Amino acid sequence: MIFSLCQSTIAADMVVKKIVIDGLKRTEQEVVIRELPFSLNSIWQADFRKNSERRLRSTGIFSEVHVSAPDKQGQVTIYLKERWSLWLLPQASRKDNGATSASAVLDEYNLWGLNHHIRLAYKQSTGKNFSSHSGYSYDGSYDWRRVADSKLSISIGGSHNALPYEAFSPGIQSSSYWKRSKSGSLIFSYGLGDVPSEGWTTIAGLTGSNTQYHLLSGTAQSDVIGSRIRTILLGISYSKINDHLTWLTGKAFNYTIALSNKHIGSTVNSYSHTASWHSHRELSGDNTLNLRLNGGFLIGDRQHAALFDIGNRDGIRGYYPGDLQASQYLYGTIEGRFPIQRGSNFQLVAFSDLGKISGTTGTPLAPGLAIGVGTGFRWTLRWLVNGTIRGDVAYGFAAKRWRFYIGSGQTF
Repeated sequence: MIFSLCQSTIAADMVVKKIVIDGLKRTEQEVVIRELPFSLNSIWQADFRKNSERRLRSTGIFSEVHVSAPDKQGQVTIYLKERWSLWLLPQASRKDNGATSASAVLDEYNLWGLNHHIRLAYKQSTGKNFSSHSGYSYDGSYDWRRVADSKLSISIGGSHNALPYEAFSPGIQSSSYWKRSKSGSLIFSYGLGDVPSEGWTTIAGLTGSNTQYHLLSGTAQSDVIGSRIRTILLGISYSKINDHLTWLTGKAFNYTIALSNKHIGSTVNSYSHTASWHSHRELSGDNTLNLRLNGGFLIGDRQHAALFDIGNRDGIRGYYPGDLQASQYLYGTIEGRFPIQRGSNFQLVAFSDLGKISGTTGTPLAPGLAIGVGTGFRWTLRWLVNGTIRGDVAYGFAAKRWRFYIGSGQTF
């Protein structure tokens, strides 16, 4: 597609008179144009090429991006190679107590050719050793990036499930429930920078859920009760990440407050604050040092299901969900990512996760610090959107066990 404009008052090699986009097959041209820091009739600046390539890579849907400076006729050529945007991913897990689950997740990251994301998931779960307490879960979400080509984005989600639920008090499984719940969310975000994925972004939204529990075994827990929760979400985030497809550089920050109150139809009053910061620093030859710090605290009515649970593949590795539950937490990660050779799609990883959990509900597994250390790999399929396959093995010092994790994407 070619855009052209006549211009005679300024030197031709300084003015963008044409924009030629080559390589689009499924993606609409407006997805490219709206990310550019220049337009027709713009005077070319030295940083336009670097900023254009970074922003287009950040959309996640291109494996190659090359932007040329204007030629003698004022033509800017953009070459793009699209990534395959459809995922169908099977997943499975088995816990120490024998509980198992299997699921299938469908993701389309470039719906309509407009960089919209739709996600559909189904999960089948059983109790201990395939007992009769089996359940199901349906989840769906739709992310509409850049409504009407603006800096406003909308995310809609919902779920319906009937699943076994394990209560830990504290840290040790004390009872099993049958849990039925429905939930929905509507989140708005608005970019304060030139594009939504770069710079500061404001966040606001609503979430709601209705949940019921039926005791199956063990001792009934006073904080495991049916609820109707309505929550207002407010937040702000900052991102300046340069996505090199197989490795990252840059920094990001996020802060969110969640307000549940009886005046908006909730059966509980609770307030939670969460924040995260992470940094990706280039060492040499695509080797990176990756740091993060996460924290949060919950005040008000502390229902069991509302507690933070940070023992998982994206939190403190070396622990399972239920091992590290609390109303307050603070943890950090040091992670080195090392390609087997420069430009390689395959990285080796070494990491250490260290955190402190506290509050009215804690865990005897880690009365002081919860520490997990391990190693893993990242294998990036350049042709596939979000195509990084991740595998980690971690040892939790408090749990005194090794945990294995398989998933997609970077840890952070």
